Order: sequence, then C-alpha cells, then structure tokens
Amino acid sequence: MEGEKIVIGISGGVDSAVSVKLLQAEGYDVAAVMLDMCGGSPDEARLLGELLGVEVIYENVRADFEHEVIDTFFDTLLNGRTPSPCTVCNPAVKWHHIVETARRVGASKWASGHYCRITEHGGKKYVTRGVDALKDQSYYLWRLDEEILSGMVLPLGGMLKSHVKELAAEMGLESIVAKRESMSVCFFGSGGYSSLFEKRVDMSKYENGEVVDESGAVVGRHKGAFLYTIGQRKGLDIPKGMCVTRIDARNNRLTVGESENLYTDTMTLSELVIRDEAEFFSSDRMSVVVRGIGRNPEGFVTVERVGDGKVTVKMQGRGAWGVCPGQPSVFYIGDRVVGGGIVTES
Repeated sequence: MEGEKIVIGISGGVDSAVSVKLLQAEGYDVAAVMLDMCGGSPDEARLLGELLGVEVIYENVRADFEHEVIDTFFDTLLNGRTPSPCTVCNPAVKWHHIVETARRVGASKWASGHYCRITEHGGKKYVTRGVDALKDQSYYLWRLDEEILSGMVLPLGGMLKSHVKELAAEMGLESIVAKRESMSVCFFGSGGYSSLFEKRVDMSKYENGEVVDESGAVVGRHKGAFLYTIGQRKGLDIPKGMCVTRIDARNNRLTVGESENLYTDTMTLSELVIRDEAEFFSSDRMSVVVRGIGRNPEGFVTVERVGDGKVTVKMQGRGAWGVCPGQPSVFYIGDRVVGGGIVTES
C-alpha cells in the first residue's frame, strides 16, 4: 500500500475530503478527480487541491451526465415510470470516469466517500452495507461490475457520519464541515425538477389533468401526471389517507386510493445484475430493498425466472409498499449486495 497510487472522486463535501486525508494516512499516493457533472470549475478544483494538499484533476463530464442521467430521468418520468438517477449515474458516469482517470495517471486503485464497504465472498468482490445504517449508500451501487469493484476503496464504510465530521474538524477542514449538504438530486437546483421540465416540455399540454378515484370519478386536478410518483399525496388536494396509486402517462391521469392498498407481495424485475447466479437463485436468506429510504419488505424473498431476462420476486407478509415501475430493487444476503433489477410491474 505504501506509495501505491490511488485516485479518489471528490465533490467538495466533507465525506470525500476526509476520505482523502484517511487515504494519505494509510500511505497511498493520492490524486483526486473532480467530475463537473452539473457544477464546478477548474478554479474550484485548484482551490480544493490546495486545501487538501493533493493534485485535483478537473474533468468536464457534463455532456455524458446530460445524456446518461438527465435525459434518462426525464424520459422515464414522461413514460409514467419512477427513475432513480443515482443508480444510473454511478456506473455510467461517476465510477466510469473515476476509473478512466485512475488508469490514465497510472493508478491501480480508485476511491470515493460513499458510506458502504467492499467485501469478498467466494472469490468475488461485493458492495456491502456501511456501518452507519442512516447513511448507507450500498443501494445505489448495485450496478457496479467486477472490473470497478476490483480496485475500489471506500474509507468511510466502517465509520459513522458523526465521527467523520469530528475528524474533519480535527483535520482543519472546518470550512467544508460548515457547508450545507444537499439532500435532493444534484441536478434539480433550487426550483426542483418541475422547473427543469418547464425548460424541456410544453407544460400547458399537461396542466389541469384529471385525478380520479378507484371508481373513475374525478376528484381533483393535477399539474402533469409525470410530476408525481406512486404513494405521493403532496401537491394534491385529495382526502386524507389517499395517495397516488396509478399513473397513466398516456392519458395524463392520476388515480388515487387508500395508502394501505399499495402493498404488494409480488413484483417482476428486468435489467438484472447478479453477482453469483448459483447463490442468488438458491439462497433462502435473501432480502430485498425497493427504496433507498423508507418502508421496505420484511423477511426473506424467493426469486424465479420468468423468461425474457425477467424474474418474479415473492415477498413475505404484506410485502413492499409503493412499488413503482422503473424503480430499482436491490437484493442482499446479510449485508452484501448480491444483485438488483428494475421493476416492470407489481
């Protein structure tokens, strides 16, 4: 490890900054890359490098981000599906460019400030839940392949966020600690994604759409069906206890019903990524996460192939709440991410 070159992706936030210092303390020869996906500049990269005492390589990847992440996000919404941009960005943009930069400068390892771990099982590398359950980001990395995982180092996987902030203060990074962390999708900005739609879509075609109940009776109006997701009630004038249960993008119509009706014990997935098929299809101790934060199914699941590259997932008890087409579902055995896929129906 002593003197081994490593490249870390940094954002200017406390997590990646502390990760730089931890890697240096372990003896790595650290270089950093700032990926300008929707913000940043060469000057910002230079100043951050001076603060951290490392070379910071600035990479403008806005075109890739626009095509792979933002276009996909809006196409998915316009088709009445629920996107998860971080699970697209990580393999297609973020880690792709981190690894590409590492190889260009002769580094054999690559890192980030993600709150998860890399473990090995049966000769394969696995993304594994971080120690801090409230910050764990393993759900968003399910699409990463063996090539990326083989050289990945995640310094914060065994740490709590509170400890990371304490370390940052001890390391003289108070100016970074003071920055407010963003909790929304990075490209939304202050106006949210509805303001981005206004730049891309003629909203007048979608305003004043029907909100109907399960019997088909009109109970309200909305501003565009694609602006809502399954389980949502915010932004709608509907009776208490009701929420969106169906999105009909073709007819720009929302159906609302009782929140409790959104539980399902079966769903179908496509676009599968499976780390070890023999283990995946034979395990009786596998669980599934259908939302990064929020209600998730309890107990274990069974998975069965149904053709066309799809599987059906059978869950215990009431199953999962608010399952949406387009949404990732990620499988775990213990804390290891063993696979994932995209919901096609539930």
